[in-house]
Amino acid sequence: MKCLRAGLRPAGFTIVELVVVMVVLGILSMGMVRFISDSADGFADTAGRDQLASSARFALAALTAELRDALPGSIRSSGDCIEFVPVLGGSEYLSLPTAAAALSFPAVPTVVPVTAAAGVAVAPLADVYTPGSPGAVSPPVTVTGPDAGNELTITFSSAHQFPSESPGNRFYLISQPVSYCFTGSQLWRYADYGFIAAQPAPAGLPAALPRRVLVAEDVVAAASSFTAAPAGLQRNGMVDVTLSLTARGTAATFHAAVQVANAR
Repeated sequence: MKCLRAGLRPAGFTIVELVVVMVVLGILSMGMVRFISDSADGFADTAGRDQLASSARFALAALTAELRDALPGSIRSSGDCIEFVPVLGGSEYLSLPTAAAALSFPAVPTVVPVTAAAGVAVAPLADVYTPGSPGAVSPPVTVTGPDAGNELTITFSSAHQFPSESPGNRFYLISQPVSYCFTGSQLWRYADYGFIAAQPAPAGLPAALPRRVLVAEDVVAAASSFTAAPAGLQRNGMVDVTLSLTARGTAATFHAAVQVANAR
């Protein structure tokens, strides 16, 4: 057997060296875990913000598109809800029953063909939600024509009289009212519930599809609202929508100002 020479030690690691290596590896591992965790959190935050922006864009685009085509004078808000009457089309009438009730009146053809509507509205638009005769809003109508003389015939479901002529001889074909309401953490759209004199709250609106549709969720109700400024003789109406959303601890608030043309 060969003897070990004096001053030499056996090959391998000492306990101290192994401990040092384990400590260093532990520190490196903790740093890597923290780096991966921070990267994952950053990705989740970015995804959350993108989700908020996408949800807000969809909700605001749907709402503002409808508001721009709302019947002038029909917008009313209560903070949590906004209600308006959509316009299907419009044109100029050739004569209008203002002296006495009639079953129909002639009109110039509309740009967008409409065969039936929830009513006809003629400015000045007062008491939009309480139709009657005389009144600015008629009962449901059917539209026929144009005939050989290029005229439409607007026929009421029952005889109707308007209180006065429109300044621009213009009429609107309208559908039933629509409401958007914040309820809890959701924004809903309600439709096809008819004309109600007092603005309805969510409890008095449809509760199921297809008359109730979810538009957005994760809504911060306390920070979301509708504000409507009515039109005047010299200005258009204005609606301000504030929509606050939250997801994965990230919150964002979005605003949209919508101008609604005045009636004439």
